[in-house]
Amino acid sequence: MTIALPVRHRRNHSIEFKTDLVTMCRQPGISVSAVALENGVNANQVRRWMKQFPVDAKLPVVPTPAKLVPIQVEPVNASPTNEDIQFDIRRGATRMNIRWPLDKAEVCAQWLGAWLK
Repeated sequence: MTIALPVRHRRNHSIEFKTDLVTMCRQPGISVSAVALENGVNANQVRRWMKQFPVDAKLPVVPTPAKLVPIQVEPVNASPTNEDIQFDIRRGATRMNIRWPLDKAEVCAQWLGAWLK
């Protein structure tokens, strides 16, 4: 009989999230447990973050992600310089030079895959 246990995953929180929770917890009259419960985090974890980011410490600056700009790339029409697929295989003192027609590339891939097994 086998029992499948659920896989536990470690959550990663951003520095911004952590510092926001720490800032909320440092306000007068606010409970650490209430802030943690409200945000779905364990109170012990929030207390650990409070030690990690003390009041007098300079909070880390989170860089804003770079804005992606769409560009258009023209395809390069590179004509093949050779009409064959070439392999140079060396093992010890043995050397093999294999040439395969470029139009039979699929067959070459199958053969090479079977040969390498």
